[in-house]
Amino acid sequence: MDVWTTATQSDASSLSGTTSVYTPTHTTSTPNLDLGPNPTAPFSTDGGVGSAPEAGGTYMIRHVDTGRAVILAGGDLVLRTDVGTDGGWRWHCSENDNGWLHFRETVSGAYLGRDGSGGFRAKEQSPGKWEHLLIRPREAGGCNIFAMDWWTLMAMGTRGLDKLFETKTVKEASRFEFVRV
Repeated sequence: MDVWTTATQSDASSLSGTTSVYTPTHTTSTPNLDLGPNPTAPFSTDGGVGSAPEAGGTYMIRHVDTGRAVILAGGDLVLRTDVGTDGGWRWHCSENDNGWLHFRETVSGAYLGRDGSGGFRAKEQSPGKWEHLLIRPREAGGCNIFAMDWWTLMAMGTRGLDKLFETKTVKEASRFEFVRV
């Protein structure tokens, strides 16, 4: 026994009249704060808390209803839960002087935007009008993503398990959350 243990046991014994097992008065541990996906772990859409996207942040864009993330895989923009090393899912947010948000996939450098054929894509290396996005929070949770089509806002919607399309109605718009990574 070391000196501290012997002295502590002696003091405690004299107070209680018996010798007992000693337990520290407090324990310190590092809390497991799961605030986002682990950038070095295999891709997973689990974990993280959605937030409002801001310029300078990098996000996973996750579909609220399915938990699938918007990823760029093989040049196509799709929704997936697990892609291993086959796709880009980190979207860096920037903002222009007029307040439009842009999301650049961090590996390819391509910006998220409309494709002009009723869908969405990530192909342009600099943001044009079709890459100007508006994010609108929804009371039910998540946000709608809108892109301009002349003077109309086109919302991002989903078809099937992995297809993204544009819609003119908020009723058909999908809800997404932005998880900071």
